[in-house]
Amino acid sequence: MPFCTSCGAEVAADKKFCVQCGAPMEQVTAPAAPVTPAAIKVPVTLPPDYGTPPVQPKKPNTSMIIGGIVVVLVIIAVVYFAGMPMLKANQKSSDGFVPSQTPAVTHTMVQTALPTLQYTTTIPETTTLPVEVRDARLEEDYEQVYTLNQKFAFGQKVNFAHDLTRPPLYIKFNLTPTIITRHRLISIGTNNEHYENTTETSPYAWFEVKVLDAGSGSVIDQQGFGNDYSDITKQNFMVRQKGNYRIEMSGNEVLADVQVLIGTP
Repeated sequence: MPFCTSCGAEVAADKKFCVQCGAPMEQVTAPAAPVTPAAIKVPVTLPPDYGTPPVQPKKPNTSMIIGGIVVVLVIIAVVYFAGMPMLKANQKSSDGFVPSQTPAVTHTMVQTALPTLQYTTTIPETTTLPVEVRDARLEEDYEQVYTLNQKFAFGQKVNFAHDLTRPPLYIKFNLTPTIITRHRLISIGTNNEHYENTTETSPYAWFEVKVLDAGSGSVIDQQGFGNDYSDITKQNFMVRQKGNYRIEMSGNEVLADVQVLIGTP
């Protein structure tokens, strides 16, 4: 029970005045409950746009951009090519010449089958070459020291040695290469397609004459036909210095008539 603050007598709780001295009773206020940190609310100042979802920037439409570029390029190309004939027609050089338009040329590649080649070889017999007739001047100036009329095959070699004391050493040869017959297919792929026989010199025919120093074996001079030589079948050459020489003749698929002469005394 509460007590009177004036006389100290006990007074009922519902009494507003002390029953002993009549002093007014003071209302006792119950102590406030302790305030916990969790109960303290701190005011928070939020930005004006708080709670509003951020606005995502719109991505550019790539397909529309590419389509626009393509349309622009097409328009430019149409305008360019449409104006080219007029531009060329009006274009003049400094001298007043109007260039004419050159028509476009279309190249067409046509593939054709290679012709079928068949050939047979014909090797001439020996002693078929006529003996060469020399003029009177040669009869007076040169003396024949060696002659040969022979068929050469598979690189066969023939040697002749001579100690030259009366230069020049004059070598002449006349050749008959092997002739081959080819069976060719002509006019392939047409109504006139047929086979024809053609004759030509064998690509394997060749002949060579070398003049060698008999002692050292070094080459003094040389001539020939086919391979790295010319295609001339009748040739001659000279060695004008004295010396002991060896004449080496070799060849393939060729008939050779060779004459070796020296100067007259």
